[in-house]
Amino acid sequence: MFKNLTIWISLCWISLISAQSIGDNFKLAYANLVHQGKSFEISLITSNEFENADQLDLYIIPQRGIKLYEVILRSENKFKEIEFYSASSDGYLYDAAMFTIDLTGLTPGEGSSFFQVLMKFNSEFVDYSEIEFYGEFRRNNRIVNYLNNSSAELASDYPNYYRVKINFYSAIDIGEKALFLQSQSEFSISPYLSIENNMLIDFWIMLNQEASSFLEIKNKQTDLVEYRLVTNEFQILTAESDFHTEYIILPHFIPNDVWLHFSVLFSFDENKIKFYCNSKEFSEFKLPASLTESELIISFINSAEGSFWLDQFRILDYNEPIEVAFRNRHFSSFISENSEIKLQFTFNETTLADLNQSEFVLLNNAVLFSSDAPIFSRAPELNLRVMNNFYELTWKGGDYSNADIYIVEQAEGENGFIEVYSSDAENIKEKIYTFLSERIDNSEIIYFRIKQINKDGSVIYSSQLKVGQGELQEFIIGQNFPNPFNPTTQISIEVLHESDFEIVVYNLEGKEVSVLHKGFLSTGKYQFTFNGSDLPSGIYLFKAWSPNSSQTKKMILAK
Repeated sequence: MFKNLTIWISLCWISLISAQSIGDNFKLAYANLVHQGKSFEISLITSNEFENADQLDLYIIPQRGIKLYEVILRSENKFKEIEFYSASSDGYLYDAAMFTIDLTGLTPGEGSSFFQVLMKFNSEFVDYSEIEFYGEFRRNNRIVNYLNNSSAELASDYPNYYRVKINFYSAIDIGEKALFLQSQSEFSISPYLSIENNMLIDFWIMLNQEASSFLEIKNKQTDLVEYRLVTNEFQILTAESDFHTEYIILPHFIPNDVWLHFSVLFSFDENKIKFYCNSKEFSEFKLPASLTESELIISFINSAEGSFWLDQFRILDYNEPIEVAFRNRHFSSFISENSEIKLQFTFNETTLADLNQSEFVLLNNAVLFSSDAPIFSRAPELNLRVMNNFYELTWKGGDYSNADIYIVEQAEGENGFIEVYSSDAENIKEKIYTFLSERIDNSEIIYFRIKQINKDGSVIYSSQLKVGQGELQEFIIGQNFPNPFNPTTQISIEVLHESDFEIVVYNLEGKEVSVLHKGFLSTGKYQFTFNGSDLPSGIYLFKAWSPNSSQTKKMILAK
């Protein structure tokens, strides 16, 4: 009874409560970061809410490097594989698939009306791709409604179509290890730590198991489980407690065979414990003042069939906004001004003997296994200053302890990068390296980057800095897409040199109609959504500027 209640509360919540508007009738959940060449899953949860619908036709259009290979229907009384067919035509650039869900066995208004469609995809070695979704509710082969979701994250270029964006990565696999917990295994940590601020636990985990609990936070004094993380048959993740008040419950879909990042924040000043998965909070409980860091046992327990992998477990004395932890999740080194790592297990740097000999670690039936988690060497931070006759390049940071050689590379125009300078790494944290490059006074655009060669032979590059006509270009703003648009469009900006930025939309009279961003941006690519649903058709301007430069482009709203 409890199991079914948990399942259906989760399903009803995901289908209805989390919807963006009253008209929304489905929820897509997926991992947006997948290892190149590996399979991944996407969950679609909806219901037979239309009394006169007897089937749901779903069209799936995977784009480059992605192919659908299995579809499974899950409901309270059904679990079966669904046959799908090719739906490609001259109108599709990529191969499409179509399948039908029979709704006649799902009764509207009851728990059984909710169901999950689990789609499994293979991937090739691509960096980025997309999948389009389109669904029709039908009665006697006539359309009575469509799948509908107002989330801007799923916006597509066509009515009633929805788009999922998938990023792929390639992990450094030279000697990287993770802790592999097979069935009936355990890894528990009961450290004696001195925490002055709040405590943060974060780790990477990849699950491939049946519904079960996989993390328990226990009280040393009572040996009772204060909090646990649980997945059910629908791969829905929830946090549970038998003793404490829950303030937030946002069940979260957990795909199998994909690395996921978890953060658990013990906020002693708020008397709360907060759970995050892939940088999104999904649960929050009361944290009693009597439960301190010295009384905790953190246990990863696999008592079910199947297995899971654990990588980069760490505990921090934490005194930052939680976003700082999210920005550090992909790196073994944690950069922070006000927080301190108290304990860290990066398993390629340890052995089972080391773990077994630790007085605060309990290890049963677990082994070390090769890891492809998205944990990378931190690139050096490159800065550039334009002088009278030279460009002064300075760099520091990165995974300085693992660096062997730094190489300065330069490219002119469309030409490739060439080496112009190299330096042995001194493996000193605060070391600043400098190189002067003779200034080229022509209109050719010049790019600089640092190539860091690590001691294990792996390579990582800094962000590129771009110099045009003797001036440092801080950012590049792209043309919005789609253009013309109705009513939403995406505006992208690539930040080449970190700074404060403002990104604002104006009408042709110069009146400000929307502020998309105002504040600091570090180097990287960003995308902002502009919604013109409350504006008349016409030409609008979007402008981005930093303290040193600005760029403006036009776009067309066509209703």
